[in-house]
Order: sequence, then C-alpha cells, then structure tokens
Amino acid sequence: MQSSSMNVSDVVFEQLQDVIRIQQSVILRLNEKLSLQDKDMVRYDKYAGLVSELKEERHQHKQTRERLLTESEKLNFAIGEIQVLKGHLESERESFEKALHNERNRARNESAKNDKLISKCDRIKSIIMKREGILNEKENQIKELQTKLEKQRRTLKARLTELDIQRQQEEYMARVLQQRSRVEGAPGHSSPR
Repeated sequence: MQSSSMNVSDVVFEQLQDVIRIQQSVILRLNEKLSLQDKDMVRYDKYAGLVSELKEERHQHKQTRERLLTESEKLNFAIGEIQVLKGHLESERESFEKALHNERNRARNESAKNDKLISKCDRIKSIIMKREGILNEKENQIKELQTKLEKQRRTLKARLTELDIQRQQEEYMARVLQQRSRVEGAPGHSSPR
C-alpha cells in the first residue's frame, strides 16, 4: 500500500517537473518576443516632442491666420480707397485737370501698395497651406504613435497577467514540494526499499 502511494507521489512529482520545464520554455519564448517588441517601441520623449511641435505649429498657424486677416482688411480698405479715388477722378476730370494728375499719381502709389499687399497675402496663404500640410502630417504621426502605445500597453498587460499566473503556479509547486518533503521527513514514515 505504501509502495503504491510512493509511486503515485513520484509520478505527480515528475509531472510537476515536466510542467515547470514547459513553463520555463514558454517564458523563454515570451522573453524573446518581448525583446523583439522592444525594438518597435516608441520612446515617450519622441512622442512628447512631436506633441510639442504640433502645439507650436498650431500656435504659429493661428498667428499667421490673424496676420492674414489683418492684411486682408488692409487690402480691402486699400481696394475700397482706390475705388473711391478712381470714381472721384472720373467725375471731376474736365474741371480739375491738375488735381486729376495728382490723384492719378496717388492712385498709382496705392495700386503699388495694393499689389504688394496682394503679393504678401499670397505668400501668407502659401505658408498657411504648407503649415496645414505639416499639421496634418504631425497629427497622423501622433495617431500612429498612439496606436503603437496602445498595442504596447495591451502586450505589457498580457505579459503581466502571464507572469502573475506563472508566479501563482510556482508558489503552488513550492507548497506541493514543501508538503511532500514534510511527509517524507515525518517520524514513523519509512521509505520503500
């Protein structure tokens, strides 16, 4: 009777050792996977830098839009002023030839300013379009980084769960082995011959 219980204990002990060996090989494979994933990880400081750059680009974009609005108002004012001047010159052409000549010179100057303002507005529009492209690119990069971070978070959570299961199994194995050693070392217990 005692011999058969020892045989069962030996079988259980061998099976536990097999389980431990399997767990160790699984752990080694998981560690290899984690080391491969470490290569794909995004550093937080890079992510934070991109977010900071995006904020700065948005700030500059806002300032450029405000400048465009101001310059557009100046342009509209100048265009309106030129229209008034041209209308005034046409109505008083015959009687105020000398005044007309002076006003035409002034209108030319205003047109030159107008052309400069239009050119400036075109440059600002070009800058805005370029910055909007940069902003879109930065937002796409941030979305990609957020996706990677979420994937890494899920992977690490799964790894922690696996490690917790492994710890529980190792504690269980330790208790079983400790109980077995107590049973074998108990007084009145004779080992089979």
